[in-house]
Amino acid sequence: MRYNTNYWHPIIAGFILGTMLFISFMIAGQGMGASGAFARITAQLAFLYDSSVASNSYISGYLKHGNALANWTVVEVVGIFLGGYISASFANRIKSEVDRGDGYPIFKRLGWAFLGGIIMAFATRLGRGCTSGQVLDGASTFSVGAWIFMLAAFGTGFLVAPFFKKQWKGI
Repeated sequence: MRYNTNYWHPIIAGFILGTMLFISFMIAGQGMGASGAFARITAQLAFLYDSSVASNSYISGYLKHGNALANWTVVEVVGIFLGGYISASFANRIKSEVDRGDGYPIFKRLGWAFLGGIIMAFATRLGRGCTSGQVLDGASTFSVGAWIFMLAAFGTGFLVAPFFKKQWKGI
């Protein structure tokens, strides 16, 4: 199977993303951050397993309207997964492989990805939002804190990237 390598032009993709963000603010009254959906799903699963978690002050905030899943961010995340799958299907980009540098072990690559995911998930809840929510929503509303975060996140990425260069040689 031949994979389509034609990607959208960044200006067009950015314009569409900005338009969707504007529509989100107009219709829902809030931006497009997605991490809250995962906290809601986790709270609902914890409640189904043990209803006493509803007395926890952190989790009860997600359950106060009865069902934590009855929130537009959960629907947004489902739409993101479905939209990504449909888009990848049309572009013939669905494949099962682990991107890594030549000779770099798969399990080591997956281990770093898992560790990074755990750190990011913890930091997301600690900071009360994901990078997309901070950067897209905050920067579009000219929040000084969001702009500082965006510059710090990208700056840190550039500073840390050389330490992981070995993983990506040959790609």
